[in-house]
Amino acid sequence: MATKKTKNTDTTANLGFEAKLWAAADALRNNMDAAEYKHVVLGLIFLKYISDAFEAKHAELQAQKAQGADPNTDELHTLHPLVTQARWLFGPEFDSHEYASNVTLRTAATKVFGQTPETIAFNNSRQRPDLVVMADATYSVVGTESFDSYDQNLTKIQDVLIIELKKGKSSIGREEMNQADGYIQDFLGSGVMDGTPMFRAFFVGYEIQPKTSKEKDIKEEGVLRGRIIATTYGQLTRSAHQRFFKLRDKIPMRYDDISGVDLMTKVMQTPSQARLIP
Repeated sequence: MATKKTKNTDTTANLGFEAKLWAAADALRNNMDAAEYKHVVLGLIFLKYISDAFEAKHAELQAQKAQGADPNTDELHTLHPLVTQARWLFGPEFDSHEYASNVTLRTAATKVFGQTPETIAFNNSRQRPDLVVMADATYSVVGTESFDSYDQNLTKIQDVLIIELKKGKSSIGREEMNQADGYIQDFLGSGVMDGTPMFRAFFVGYEIQPKTSKEKDIKEEGVLRGRIIATTYGQLTRSAHQRFFKLRDKIPMRYDDISGVDLMTKVMQTPSQARLIP
């Protein structure tokens, strides 16, 4: 008995990944010549992806702003985890999975702050090993690693990011800046970190006292080892909003009304032109 063949009306059903990208080009190009759009269409799809990513970042900002403005906010369990997780608030260079907690940093933090991860009063502490909770502040300690130039089998800490979030309506003054200087020196002298990492420490409080320097360099024998930056929750939110919207405005708004899922659905349902597929 002969098997009846069923005609497949979905012309993209059996296409490979590259062919589906050509189908995406067909969906977007209208009457444009292929030679003019083939290097552009993937960029448009990428920009759409970035646009969706910015929307996620904006949601983080809105949540941080709402929590910071609420006097009843449970700082330890809401505001502090939110801010320390959104490291991009302190600069785009910190929004990387390379910044992470590790055994070396946790050991150093134990020596400097005098607490172990098992004793910190924080929910799900094993899920946030970077956090150390003290009586008046929450600390996040993360870093990046690099291979030793003399032995590629060994790694060393390259950069360390410390975020200190003060509790309550705290003010940052000279004493607090000197305290931050002290614990960076303690990290450098802990004896558990190979190499000489560069430290960036952000000190976040409710307000900064008058005549207090907002930035301070940490030097060891004349060599720059780190920098301390003091800021407030309000300044952090405002500067992040500025950075966000400045970047957001640079993205073409052509597909702003189409979600990433809708765009891919449109692409997958659009018949391709066989002449464009090798």
